[in-house]
Amino acid sequence: MNPRLLLCHFPFGKDVEAIREYVAAHRYDGVEWALDGWRMMVARGRRQQMMSRLRSAASLCSLHAPYTDLEIGHRDAEYADAAVRVLRGYVEAAADLSAHHINLHVGSFAPDPEELSWETLVRNLATLLDYAARRKTVVTVENLRHGPTSDPETFAALLRETGAPVTFDLGHAHGSAWVQSGRGSVVDFLKSIPTPILAGHLYFTERNDSHFAPTDVTDIAGALDGLWEAGCDFWVLELHTRETLEQTRRVLDQYLAERESRIASEQGRAERTPRTGGDHVVS
Repeated sequence: MNPRLLLCHFPFGKDVEAIREYVAAHRYDGVEWALDGWRMMVARGRRQQMMSRLRSAASLCSLHAPYTDLEIGHRDAEYADAAVRVLRGYVEAAADLSAHHINLHVGSFAPDPEELSWETLVRNLATLLDYAARRKTVVTVENLRHGPTSDPETFAALLRETGAPVTFDLGHAHGSAWVQSGRGSVVDFLKSIPTPILAGHLYFTERNDSHFAPTDVTDIAGALDGLWEAGCDFWVLELHTRETLEQTRRVLDQYLAERESRIASEQGRAERTPRTGGDHVVS
């Protein structure tokens, strides 16, 4: 079975009608709504209107929680607690939308070590995971290009302590200092993750906060194989422009076609291979 393919709304801004038409025309399964620059309304009536608009674009969705001004691992406990309180509202929105998950950044924008508290981060992430479970939805944590989650060892330590599932971002992994310095590959990073990978952000690399499309299948094939082997079937094309979105989709369609052809060929060879063993005649 092929993975479910979603697109991030970035190339279309907040034009929900255009997103709905594009999703239908290009055979996407859903939309990831990135809410860092597009916040949920507080007023109940306006919030319901916004939720209805998001539902109208696609039946399947995920949410990306805001992160620019929210940090659950901040050393200032009052600030971190306020971030948790705000994010609980986004968890509630994910539950109300029956979203597949809500994705979370921690340690965004590579804060100085003295700005973060590991104990606070672990405690508050566990709090949000528990809150999401009680609301029958899921919080995932994403690897970033900078900061504590950009290093596989530190990221894995956080995941082991909390049990948090993951949204694995191919471009963040590729652009991280760990990969760029030659310490390992994107595939190595992916294989180091000790908890379930529930979603993937698909593009080639991130530079200066811009997401770049793969030029051909070889750019991302190994990482896509890794997502498949990890049981991740929720793939979000997270691009910022129509041009890079459509280039990534062309590469992805080629990857899926080649994989299907390879599997069919292997099945054909297996069917043609004579069976060995069987009943033995006793003389």
